[in-house]
Amino acid sequence: MIKTVIFDIGKVMVDFVWEDYLKQKGHAEEKKNLLAKAVFENKTWQEADRGVWSDEKILESFIKEAPQYREDIFTIWEELGQTIVSYPYAKEWVSNLKEQGFFVYYLSNYGKTLREKSKEQLSFTSLCDGGIFSYEVKCVKPEPKIYELLLEKYNLVSEECVFFDDVWDNVRAAEKLGIHGIQFQDYAQAKREFESLLHQGKNQ
Repeated sequence: MIKTVIFDIGKVMVDFVWEDYLKQKGHAEEKKNLLAKAVFENKTWQEADRGVWSDEKILESFIKEAPQYREDIFTIWEELGQTIVSYPYAKEWVSNLKEQGFFVYYLSNYGKTLREKSKEQLSFTSLCDGGIFSYEVKCVKPEPKIYELLLEKYNLVSEECVFFDDVWDNVRAAEKLGIHGIQFQDYAQAKREFESLLHQGKNQ
């Protein structure tokens, strides 16, 4: 029986619109591509999510990729919150699930600085029963440990949980621990598959 719903955040509850952000800055195409590669497409981004590196070290790595755009990179870091847009259904979805009696948690690869600069967009998390941002526990999906930490922290039974994530590897990692997984494509599809899962459970 499903009792608990666990959400990824990026591309599930909020959109990560860094490409739009760079376009709005009016950068020439070459500069825009270099900034994208230096910051958002940089492997260092995962270290920000992991929460081990300081902001200074992260920025140093970004700047190393495009030193001629040092000031632009600092500006991007200061304006990170502008790259996050909450989906209109986020609060309603959490509220509806709670009203139906489900426990709701979040489990997201998310850096500390980005969280601090996007608190308003993440306001739906206050409706949840709890959750884990990757930077808080120094590990990231799809590493098994981060799922295990969530289960342990809230005394969750894996077989009673369903996890939504847009990345298949993250869904698969959850399933290996006995959690039901749904790869998120869009709101309608996710709700449909969730209802199907609940129906299957009733018929077993």
